[in-house]
Amino acid sequence: MEAQINGKYPSIEKPWLKYYSEEAVNTPLPECTTYQYIYQNNITYPDDIAIIYYNRRISFLELFLNIDTVANAFSAIGVKSGDIVTVALPSIPEAIYIFCALNKLGAVANMIHPLAGKQEICQYLNEVNSDVFVMFSGTYDIIKNSISKTGVKKAIVISPAASLTAVAKLLYRIKSKESKVDKSSGFMLYKDFIKQGKNTKCKEAERSCHNVSLISHTGGTTGEPKGVVLTDYNINALMYQIVCNFEHSRQGCALAVLPPFINYSFVESMLAMLAIGYKVALIPDYKPEKFGNYINHYKPNIVLSIPPYWKALLDDPKIFKVDMSCFEQIYYGGEGMSEETETAVNALLHQCGSKTELFKGLGETELVAGATQSYIDCNPIGSVGIPLVKTDFKIVEPDTTEELTYNCRGELCFSGPTLMKGYYKNQEATDEIIKKHSDGKRWLHTGDIGYVTEDGIIYVTGRIKRIFVTKGPDGIATKMFPDRIEKVLFNHPSVNLCCVIGVKDTVRVHYPKAYVVLNDGYLPSEQTTEDIRAFCKSKLPGYMIPDEIEYLATLPRTPRGKIDYRTLEKLNESKS
Repeated sequence: MEAQINGKYPSIEKPWLKYYSEEAVNTPLPECTTYQYIYQNNITYPDDIAIIYYNRRISFLELFLNIDTVANAFSAIGVKSGDIVTVALPSIPEAIYIFCALNKLGAVANMIHPLAGKQEICQYLNEVNSDVFVMFSGTYDIIKNSISKTGVKKAIVISPAASLTAVAKLLYRIKSKESKVDKSSGFMLYKDFIKQGKNTKCKEAERSCHNVSLISHTGGTTGEPKGVVLTDYNINALMYQIVCNFEHSRQGCALAVLPPFINYSFVESMLAMLAIGYKVALIPDYKPEKFGNYINHYKPNIVLSIPPYWKALLDDPKIFKVDMSCFEQIYYGGEGMSEETETAVNALLHQCGSKTELFKGLGETELVAGATQSYIDCNPIGSVGIPLVKTDFKIVEPDTTEELTYNCRGELCFSGPTLMKGYYKNQEATDEIIKKHSDGKRWLHTGDIGYVTEDGIIYVTGRIKRIFVTKGPDGIATKMFPDRIEKVLFNHPSVNLCCVIGVKDTVRVHYPKAYVVLNDGYLPSEQTTEDIRAFCKSKLPGYMIPDEIEYLATLPRTPRGKIDYRTLEKLNESKS
């Protein structure tokens, strides 16, 4: 029977609240737009630094002036409240200007992977009927010959050099091989876009904070791309919760190492840090082997990263010479980390003078990003911390809404102010992952298996779904969904059965490997492999193309008859 009001269950007792201050528990969440939240907190500090982009320092005054300039340009080309503008940019200042400008106008930013692949980009654009598409030069090279297959009327191309200093901009243009933009096909350069708004003065939209402001993308439980519909209230709620319980003063520094189409990076590393007056150091092409250089240059206090990036430090013989005494809050998320690795990284951090060990959290794009967070007194090795202060949490028996008590393994569920409205125009998929429980609340069923202790600390022990972090040739980290690759493989005429695993790699974090059982009449050969890979290339983004294909006579099965991917993972590890 589901928990009622008898106090026997974590969702009612909420033991994690003892780790939060009374102020954090009782302060109301901000009810304004995200742009207003950032603006109101910083407009009286115009000379403080907002963004560091290589050697360029951009003040809050300059930030807000640039946002106004971009908003005027959008208004001049006809963007209005409620319109959906698709944005495909790396970690450059313009990504922040664009989002905040759209937010000011009441428009919606549809944030996508800038190098997702031609077919997928077209799908994203057509799904939301974007008239306007903002992209960087690398995206232009992918989509330039296919833009006519979409409803886009105006496509704005931004160079990563746009906000560099004059000298750095010159050096970039000498080294880069950016294509010349064909303006006859609806494309325009960013500078020409900005000129459009020269004689326009836009008005800030008057709208509810519960209106949609952001569409992010996730594969959810299936790996098929879905748009996660989020409001200003959702975003602001997360920004408040992740900073409400630690001391911070203006002009600390946050290092943004992940791209802006990932909310963990965009909302937490960028927007939330700007909202508390921090400097945000943008790294558009992060390289783990240069981590020491980043620390020496930016002296960051906060770093949000992923386990493979932290683990890479253990293999860097020069890292012990880096002074990490600047660290105050450093986190990993996106996937789990072994206890051995976490212990080893913490030892390295202390050896380099860090004031803190690794903190961590668990999150979902459907909850904007993070849903849990650890602090000094609730940060045991192997845990994912405690629920955020305004976030409801429970463990349920899988495939039910029946709540379990402490230390019982079940599916992790979350509810609260960061929970998405739903998947964009996909009620069926929304209903599969969000369930209304007997308490009347909407609960997100995460697909993660774990338990919670009497102290409110959460441990994840497995996943109902399989997700890996990977990096494509562009160096941008993103999620890889084996289920999605498998669906494509199954459609190839030679494939009878298949299973895709993620293989750990120092360069790509993970890369996909496919185990395949062939149909009768097909033999394992280089030609067969080439045919399968070519088929995948026509259906999938480049980072999802299997790097390896291994042929087996049969695939291992679990006692329930499902293909046993864990056995295949162990088989691959035994060969390495």
